Amino acid sequence: MLKIETLNLLKKEDINFKNLFSICIGKNYLYQQRFINYLGKYNRWDVDLTKGILLLDDKEYNIECIGTTSKNDSYWYSSEIEKVIPDEYVNLMIKTRNKLEELAMPQYLTDTKIMLDENINGFNLSMIYIAFAPINVAYFCGSGDTSIYMFVKDLPNDIFSKLKSTELFSLITTIVSTFDVNHKLMIEALLTEFEYSFVEKNNNLIATFSEKSQIEFSFDNDNKFIGLHGDL
Repeated sequence: MLKIETLNLLKKEDINFKNLFSICIGKNYLYQQRFINYLGKYNRWDVDLTKGILLLDDKEYNIECIGTTSKNDSYWYSSEIEKVIPDEYVNLMIKTRNKLEELAMPQYLTDTKIMLDENINGFNLSMIYIAFAPINVAYFCGSGDTSIYMFVKDLPNDIFSKLKSTELFSLITTIVSTFDVNHKLMIEALLTEFEYSFVEKNNNLIATFSEKSQIEFSFDNDNKFIGLHGDL
C-alpha cells in the first residue's frame, strides 16, 4: 500500500490516470525487475485459478487474480466477475478496490469493467492495483487470447527491500523511456516510498541517501528528467 505521504503528492497535481500511474510505477517496477530475476528462465507457464496456483515449469507460486483482458474486445474485466474463480482467490482484489473507494480514487479504477486505450492497459492497471494492495505482491501476466493478470504472493522479502542508490539510474531511465509518466512526480513518489528525504532547488530534486551519498535529479522546464549526479 502506498504511503499517505506519497498520496499527498497528488494534492498539487491533477488526479488523472497518468499521475496515478506515475506515483505507483517507480516502486512497483523495481520490485518487478527483482521478481523477474528471482524467477530466472522458464519454458512453460500454467495457472489453476480454482486453486490459486501459478506453475512455471515445475515450480509453484501462490497467486490471486487481478483481472483479465481479451483479444476479442477492448475491455478490462476485474477478477470478481469471473465466475470460475473461487472467492478466496479474488479477496485481495476486493480489498484493493475497497481501499481505492475509501480514498475516493476515480471511478474508472473501481469499475469491474474498464475500457482500454493507448494509456490504460492491463499492465498499467495492474501496477496501480498492486500499489494499493494491502500486502507486498509482484505481478505476472499469462498472455494468450485471454490474458490473465495475477498478484503473486508469499515471495522472499529481499524482492521488497529498500531501493539502493546504485539501482537508481537504470530504474529511472528505463521507466521514463518506456512509459508515459510525469517524470518529476514519479521520482518524488519513488523517494517518498523508500523514505529518502529530498528538497527542491531550482526545479531540481536533491535527495539524501546517507551521510556520504547525496544525489541531484535534474529536470527541464517541462519537468522531464535530464539526468542525475552526485555520490552514489
